[in-house]
Amino acid sequence: MIIKKKNGERSVSMPLTMVPIGEERVVLSFRGNDEVKRRLQDLGFHQGQGIKILSENDSGLILLIKDVRIALNRGLAQRIIVE
Repeated sequence: MIIKKKNGERSVSMPLTMVPIGEERVVLSFRGNDEVKRRLQDLGFHQGQGIKILSENDSGLILLIKDVRIALNRGLAQRIIVE
């Protein structure tokens, strides 16, 4: 978890896997090589995009992006940094 100051306010960034169920967050960045970043963008993940965590299980997360439900494994979800 990274805490940054933005215009005098604290902004906490973390991997998507650390966000509790039911919370909404905004995509800040992606970790990984260009291929991973492109794959995530192809799935609808873009900087500034809102994401809601609907549920989780042992293999991954169920997310809501632009009114579409997406299942994402934990390995990819770990590479998405949100605030």
